[in-house]
Amino acid sequence: MPQTRYRFGEFELDPASRELWRGGERIALPPKSFECLAYLVAHRDRAVGRDELISAVWGRVDASDTLVAQTLLRARKALDDTGDRQAMIRTVPRFGYRWVAAVQEIHVAAPAPVLEAPSAEALAPSAETASGTHSDDNLAEGGSLPPAPLLLPPPRRRWRRWMLLAALAGLGLVVAVGLWQWQARRSPAVAAKQGQDIALVLPVRVVPTEAETSWVRLGAMDYIASRARRAGLRVLPSDQTLHLNALLEQAGADDGEARQRLRESSDARWIVSPVASHDARGWRVRLQWNEAGQDRVVEARGNTPLAAAAAATDAWLGREGRHAPQDVPTALTERVQQIDAELTAGQLATVRRLIEQAPAEQRREPRLRVREGQLAYRSGQIEQAERSFQALLAPVTAAGETDVRAHALMGLGAVDIRRGDFAQAQAHYSQALDLLQAQGGLDDPALLGNAYNGRGVAQVQQGRVEEAVHDLGLARIAMQRSGDLVEAAMVGTNLGIIESRRGHYPQALQEFDRAITTYERFGVRDYLAATLASRSDTQLQLAQPAAALASAEQAARQVGALEDPALAIRVGISCVQAQLRTGALDAAQRSLGQLKAAGLSDDAPVLRELTLRLLLARDRRDEAAALARRLPPKDATVEGALALAAIQAALRGNDLATARQWLARMPADIPSESAVSWQLARGLVAQRDRDRDHALQEIERLAGTLGTDSPDERIRIAVALGLMRLDRDEPQQAAAVLGELDAYADSDYRVAWSTMTLYRMLGDAAQAERARAQAEALRGERKLATPLVL
Repeated sequence: MPQTRYRFGEFELDPASRELWRGGERIALPPKSFECLAYLVAHRDRAVGRDELISAVWGRVDASDTLVAQTLLRARKALDDTGDRQAMIRTVPRFGYRWVAAVQEIHVAAPAPVLEAPSAEALAPSAETASGTHSDDNLAEGGSLPPAPLLLPPPRRRWRRWMLLAALAGLGLVVAVGLWQWQARRSPAVAAKQGQDIALVLPVRVVPTEAETSWVRLGAMDYIASRARRAGLRVLPSDQTLHLNALLEQAGADDGEARQRLRESSDARWIVSPVASHDARGWRVRLQWNEAGQDRVVEARGNTPLAAAAAATDAWLGREGRHAPQDVPTALTERVQQIDAELTAGQLATVRRLIEQAPAEQRREPRLRVREGQLAYRSGQIEQAERSFQALLAPVTAAGETDVRAHALMGLGAVDIRRGDFAQAQAHYSQALDLLQAQGGLDDPALLGNAYNGRGVAQVQQGRVEEAVHDLGLARIAMQRSGDLVEAAMVGTNLGIIESRRGHYPQALQEFDRAITTYERFGVRDYLAATLASRSDTQLQLAQPAAALASAEQAARQVGALEDPALAIRVGISCVQAQLRTGALDAAQRSLGQLKAAGLSDDAPVLRELTLRLLLARDRRDEAAALARRLPPKDATVEGALALAAIQAALRGNDLATARQWLARMPADIPSESAVSWQLARGLVAQRDRDRDHALQEIERLAGTLGTDSPDERIRIAVALGLMRLDRDEPQQAAAVLGELDAYADSDYRVAWSTMTLYRMLGDAAQAERARAQAEALRGERKLATPLVL
């Protein structure tokens, strides 16, 4: 995908590398000053309000006038643009700022993404990352996190109606819809300081390998990590370790090389390699790590795998001057670790057997009952899961079981979200937060972060975006302390989704790009696919169809590794949308076939809409008109995008009656995400109904009253208005409208095609030929003679 650099005077600005150059010399610039500069240059076609600039650069921080002025002063000094000169950045009194210097865009090829382990700097969380839902951080004696709902953004803007079942790796739970989560970072200085005590515990190698002891590989790994955390070490979360380890195994690195690459990737002081073996005398666990270039080893024996692991871990901690936890693993702890390991591996039948075979006294223990609820939830037995979590809130559980009660409340919150009862979900997560805050969040910051995240999800689903933003910000801080980069990337995805829905598209792309880089490095393909699909949707809103197609195709390359059919469908829809916008009609036809094969019904509104658009783009009018005559059931809610496509198909087939039937399905209270499509549809019907004045009024009112930050929506409205003016033989008025879109003529087919039509009517052969060449370059497999599809 091409990247854009900006050249003005002696300067060159590269947003991708975040560098400013002058005459071949790099100029140091504070990060916020650079971001202000880049934002003003990118939006140089208009003045940027102070509040908009603060939102873009500082997020939701209430930046003072002094801070903004000082930040811009540094940028101006770097450009020699201080004082009254203002040849580049001009202050707009009582409003904001505007970039006024001439700018030349330079398009360069972006480097191909490389799947590699993250750098030490990337693994050190900074002030802009936080966490998500893949943590395997354990409770005091081993355990798993409560549900943390995720949100997969829907195609187009119907984000509250499209839900995805998202697997939560730490619990093995599945939650219907949720919020992908916010992203935050820590400063390199803090990361470097903490990096001195980072440990990475690898999966346990079990000798000999037997089916009944396979749980030890992950179960004992988690237990060792948990015990080290309680001694004050910062241990990378297990899922992050597994992703790194898997990447190195795929690369075929030998032990020495693997250890070095892990150390460079994680910034860990200790890379601990455990080996467990057993014989007639019991179990033996050996821990090996490297200290000051020398291999160190401790060994310990025990009657059980965890007993031996505890003794070996304590010996290692003692050598490092750490105080080991003063407890020993009980039979319950061992069973819980085994259950968690099998949940992580998705072995639900084994988990069920382990729970059912537990002694009666263990079955009564709250920690095991939490796992029963988790198993029921993952198995889709929502009512049983609810009963299990409710039982854990009984008064007898209250004393000394804060963590269990928090898990139960959050489990109930996840059940509520699954059922769509978001108000009740918010109440349950609030109770969990009250409990955790009263106890100082316990020893697990991810627990608090998941509680804030869950409540934020519930609030978003109720339309309380500001409250959700507040909670997700707190979730970000809490999750930041857990240090999981994969989860931090999910936070960024979440932030990108919210920013995109708010119309803050550049900020959304920044968040998506950061998250995508992390997913690529760790090989997290499901989240990578979902985030790429979200980026593609946002790029379409920015009228960047080629970039959107590149993102969608990259997402599609992950589909073969996905287990969730809903996510595969989600990616497929983004692919078709981008393919249609770029004229890749054959590819769109194949993608539609794949959507059907994946289980999307022919009657699914989005499939019907995309099929209609494909038929119209191919100029197969009769087929499109026939499909338009299949109206949805009378009690079905009709989306504006589907209605607009069907009305265009009916009108192309000269079937005004069917177009009117579709228009009659317009709801009295039009959702904001459908407003443009319904208004355009109403204008088209009025135009064909020979009421051209009314049609023009509809679109002009739409252009004048509907505020939108989406370039795509502005293009749709302006193109429709311009074509209506041309239909009225008013080329000068059409030129005034279409001229505002000239910046998109090199990238958007609709603009190029409309401009070509305008110049032909004006009789300007030279300009018409230029516009024709632009349209030709952008048409793909479309024919220039085929009418435009709005």
